[in-house]
This record gives sequence, structure tokens and C-alpha cells, in this order.
Amino acid sequence: MAKRVKSFLEKLTIRHEYSKRTGLYNFIGKTLLKLLVILSIILVCFLILNHFLNLGQLIDDYISSHDMFGVLGLFYVSESILGWIPPDLFIMWSEQFNNPLLWLTILGTISYFGGINAYFLGKLALKYPRLKQWLEKKNEIFFVRIRKWGGIVIILAALFPLPFATTSTAAGMVKYPFKSFLLYGLTRYLRFYIYGVGIFFAMDKWL
Repeated sequence: MAKRVKSFLEKLTIRHEYSKRTGLYNFIGKTLLKLLVILSIILVCFLILNHFLNLGQLIDDYISSHDMFGVLGLFYVSESILGWIPPDLFIMWSEQFNNPLLWLTILGTISYFGGINAYFLGKLALKYPRLKQWLEKKNEIFFVRIRKWGGIVIILAALFPLPFATTSTAAGMVKYPFKSFLLYGLTRYLRFYIYGVGIFFAMDKWL
């Protein structure tokens, strides 16, 4: 007897029940709340600094004293290994250029390929037991998330204030399908376009 193929609605219902049971919706809610808190803190700090300091002049001084390729190289390293420098600082840096959409695309591309680097660093770590053990212990929660929820974690890390490089490394270490990683990782571009609009608007309004 042929096995009955589940309908799309049945698959969707099963997926929904699994997501609810494993806490995916709760995780998404906490991530969105974290995003609102971080954005609020950034806005408050931005306004305070701009009130007491000439923030626009400070940014101009930073821009004039740093080589373009040096800044982009630093961003690439950060997005490939640790993701320890907030991308928003580089978005602010790119505001000096005439074509903001082009520069947001450039930053998004650097971050996307940095994530690919991080993915292969994760696969490389599998060959070194001590490094593998250290990464698994240090970033255990990312491995748990990838194994439970797969691509949705990559999308959330690409869009929201979750460490994209660390998530990418975890994806490589659990041998998450590379083609799927490339596809879901494209949402990283949206992060730069959406955040860029807000940051450029704030800088034009208050600086």
C-alpha cells in the first residue's frame, strides 16, 4: 500500500505544533523585544552624545582619519570570526558616500561573505577536537538552536541583534546544508537596508 503524502496544510500544522512545543515562538518574541530594547538604548545614547558632544564632527574626524579599505577589511574580519563590532557603526561610517544604497549593498555583501567564511571555519573546526570542544562549550546555545529550528535561526541572526558570525560557525559545525545556508543568509542584506534607512534618517535629522 502506497504511503499517503501529507498535504501542505498538514505539514504546516505539524511544523506549527513542533515550533510551539520547542519554544520557537517564545524565542522569536524575546528576540524582537531585545531588538526594541537595543534600538531604544542606541537612540538614547545617540541623542545624549549629540547633546553634550559634537557627534557629527566626531564622526567626520573618524572618517577622515581612517582608510576606506582598512575600515572595510576590519569589518570583513569581524563578520568572519566573532562579529564583535556592531554593523551599525559601519553603516554610520558609510553615510559619507554619495550613493547610500550602493554602500549598504557593499556592506551587506561583505557581511554575507563573512558569514560564509564563518560557516567554513565551523566545518574546519571539526578537524581539531580541542577547538571543536571549546566552541561547542562556549556557544552551546547556538548549536541547540540550529539543531532544533534550522534555517529560521539563520534568518533571525541575519536580521536581528544575534551574532551572525557565531550562528554561521555553528551551522558549519552541525553540517547544516550549505545551499540552504546560502539561501537563508541572503536575508542579511535586508538587515543593512532596513537599519540603514533608520540610521541615515537619524543622522540627517539630528546631526
